[in-house]
Amino acid sequence: MNKVSIEVNGSIIAGLQWGDSTKPVLLAVHGWLDNAASFVPLADNLLTQLADGSLPYQLIAIDLPGHGLSTHKIGHYNFIEWVDDLYQIVTSQNWGPVSIIGHSMGAMITSIFAAAFPELVKQIVLVEGLGAISAKADETVSQLRKGIESRAIYNSKIKQSTKRRSNALTLSKIIKARCLVSDLNEDNAALICNRNLTTYNGDVIFRSDQKLKIRSLVRLTELQVIDILSSISTACLIIFGSDGFPLITKTLEKDIFNRVNFTRVEVSGGHHVHMDNPTETATAIVKFVNN
Repeated sequence: MNKVSIEVNGSIIAGLQWGDSTKPVLLAVHGWLDNAASFVPLADNLLTQLADGSLPYQLIAIDLPGHGLSTHKIGHYNFIEWVDDLYQIVTSQNWGPVSIIGHSMGAMITSIFAAAFPELVKQIVLVEGLGAISAKADETVSQLRKGIESRAIYNSKIKQSTKRRSNALTLSKIIKARCLVSDLNEDNAALICNRNLTTYNGDVIFRSDQKLKIRSLVRLTELQVIDILSSISTACLIIFGSDGFPLITKTLEKDIFNRVNFTRVEVSGGHHVHMDNPTETATAIVKFVNN
């Protein structure tokens, strides 16, 4: 495993790399509040295939802006702008058409990117994520209000303190808290949290940007999401956990997923199925990518 640092428009995109760096890129894009370390269990299960050439790629897992070791954005984070971030990363590196694995929010970003820029994508793997989280058209004003109020709350808190005391914030507490609000076990939560945290003068502080927790101002409508998913022309493997988000399996009932370019695979595990069950997930990915 090697460290990666990519400069994009004056900002640093950090990441992790496995395999022969001269090979085509298999890019991994993580979920909300996760980071590149969330792909470590999967990478460990792909190492043999990467080493012997049976998987003819190098695997690069990035930290999206504001996550892990990557640069924070000066302003706020709007979901659709993640697609532009992915575009800037791929095009600035002259990787050519890339294969992409996206998890959760990373899968949503990947699906929109593939729909908008098919010439830059060879194939995609969507793990527990499709399109985007949608909202009804008549919820627009409510969403806008909640988003602006969320920013105001953040601004008031940040003025009070830029960091919490070490006796209030510890790695152990953060790992346990992350497990309570997700399906992660402590080992997997520790992988993610360790990369999202640092210490300063004995205090544990967040390395990831706390603005990531602010509500979005707007969301796409369901019709817009369907248009995006319908526009995906590249080969697409959809991996969903047997105990994953019910909304994923419900969405997969739509007719658009019966098209020949979509392949669906259920793997035993939860929303972080690529961490829960990296062996089966890796097997499905290798079979798809090498098809």
